[in-house]
Amino acid sequence: MDTLTGTLMDRVNRLLPNADSPPQWGSASLSTTPTPLAMQDLAARVEALENALREIAREVQQLTTPAA
Repeated sequence: MDTLTGTLMDRVNRLLPNADSPPQWGSASLSTTPTPLAMQDLAARVEALENALREIAREVQQLTTPAA
């Protein structure tokens, strides 16, 4: 299972941006960001998370399915 966990962590790190980066001007993290820009940023983040989750799920399925 250590191999599976390591593979998943590598995949998550590759697919998702680091959330600890400081906010940039216009990011949803700043309270002065207009609502439409914040909504657009959040929608893009949700879409990226959905895509990453699908890709990770496919990889887990491939790693856990015995070879035919």
